[in-house]
Amino acid sequence: MDLTPGKRGGIEPPPRSASFADKMTYYRAQHTTKGVRATHIVGIPGVAFAMPVIAARPRVGLPIFLASWALQVAGHTIFEKNSPALSKGFFTYQFCGLAFWCEEMVDLISGKGLGGSDQPVVTIPEAATTSG
Repeated sequence: MDLTPGKRGGIEPPPRSASFADKMTYYRAQHTTKGVRATHIVGIPGVAFAMPVIAARPRVGLPIFLASWALQVAGHTIFEKNSPALSKGFFTYQFCGLAFWCEEMVDLISGKGLGGSDQPVVTIPEAATTSG
């Protein structure tokens, strides 16, 4: 898998029937630079925070929501040179984004720094997975 900046956009996303682990592998491959990771550290919780605020106070929530998305898209444009994984499957990659953010938080809290781990923080033993 070529992770040279500017070439990540050519990596094919897994099929819809792929496991969540395979989709996370793809998601991580689309988020390899510290710049995009930093924009997502701020942008992902910004979007999550803004959604209920939009319902209660649209004039406050909508600008936060849009700014958070713009920050993440800018991260992909500037640092990764690819389009957001979200464009490959809206709901699936929303969950991947949340899982990725949690992994990043664990890396930061444990002192590994931004992007401190190339592997998932939580692994599932192979015996616990099903193939099919």
